[in-house]
Amino acid sequence: MARKNICHQFSAAGTCTYGDRCKFFHAVVIPSSSRHSITYTPSSSTNTLDEFFDGYAYSGFSYDPNKPAWDEFHRMARFLHWGKEKKAEERESFKDALVQAFNGIYGTDENNLESWQTLCRVLSITPLPEGLEACREAVKRTYVNLVDLVDLPNSQSALMIFDTEAALSEYTLENHKIFPKENAYAGGLLKHLLRNIMNPRAVTRSRPQRRRRK
Repeated sequence: MARKNICHQFSAAGTCTYGDRCKFFHAVVIPSSSRHSITYTPSSSTNTLDEFFDGYAYSGFSYDPNKPAWDEFHRMARFLHWGKEKKAEERESFKDALVQAFNGIYGTDENNLESWQTLCRVLSITPLPEGLEACREAVKRTYVNLVDLVDLPNSQSALMIFDTEAALSEYTLENHKIFPKENAYAGGLLKHLLRNIMNPRAVTRSRPQRRRRK
């Protein structure tokens, strides 16, 4: 979880007395227990993150898929004593693997209703939208860190849904969980979730229906 804690008042009620002056993250937290019934249907059996890290197995580095992917990348960089240039070079290959991992978990076909509804379930959007356009609109109104989303099938962590793009940006930059905004491998679903992290909007969009809490 972030070094800066979430606002428990906002997480519980969807509002906060301090508004934009609040020093905590405004996010709704979806506990891991609420995702147990979700079945991920990868479009590919290939786990690109496993493949990426397996490429360094010869060095003695042992990848833990249950840990956040970016944390494992930085741990490997320290383990292999990479300099700044080497780390930047390998980071590009890692970003490609990250994007392809998202595609493998959630799909790439933006006209596939089942893939969109799986994503809506993961994001706890209720009631579940019935059509493609309704799914797209609900997802576009949802601010979530994409690295967290990729880590989700293997992670036991809660998922944070942020109130604004600005709040998501602050969390993303503070925790160094930056997902590549422009990538040749980005599929149709992913493009609807990409956000402007470096220059975010502070305004809250009209929000979808209240997400369920368990």
